[in-house]
Amino acid sequence: MKIAILGGTGSIGEGFALRWAAKHEILVCSREIDKAVNAAGEYTGMLLNKGVVCCGITGCNNEAAIEDSDVVVLSVPYQGVISLLKKLAPFFKNQIVISLVVPMKKNKLFEYTPPKQGSAALEIQEILSKSVKVVSAYHNVSAKKLANLELALDYDVVVCGDDNEAKKTVMELTREIKSLRPLDGGGLASSYMIESLTPFLINLAIRNGLSDLGVKFV
Repeated sequence: MKIAILGGTGSIGEGFALRWAAKHEILVCSREIDKAVNAAGEYTGMLLNKGVVCCGITGCNNEAAIEDSDVVVLSVPYQGVISLLKKLAPFFKNQIVISLVVPMKKNKLFEYTPPKQGSAALEIQEILSKSVKVVSAYHNVSAKKLANLELALDYDVVVCGDDNEAKKTVMELTREIKSLRPLDGGGLASSYMIESLTPFLINLAIRNGLSDLGVKFV
């Protein structure tokens, strides 16, 4: 499977590239092609140093990667993702798009600020073609821990989407990451509940002197 990671040079993008590269071809995406190529080389070197043989990590611009991919991961901040997707919309066909996006702002603490559609995931689905299958997931996974291959991530990942096959694919990708457990969260309309957990967890960490919190349902 070819997985394009928009925002692939960032910390959460790095984690997904490292975790999935053993089984999938990874396209690290950026508006700056040199930055993407350099990051892809770094990730490949990190895996080789750990004795991991990868299927291939390539640095690409956003447009080329989207056209050539089966799955597109949106690891881009909300403040930039909508305008970016409006420009890139013509390059999408029938890919699965995984949204990690959380609309939030910081005052004293963080506040969930959903768009009029009710969630970032629903707004993204509205922008893209109906043939594109948007699935929301991974909002509450620590970027720092995801990029540390020595760690088993004992988290649950709630996966929301309206296309059952697309949701199944994302849940299978989740199981490939050691100790992550995917849970079916229902349709895309339920995404707001999971997106809003992100600012809650950040605020919880701030108030209690903690860091890199995740979610586990027991």
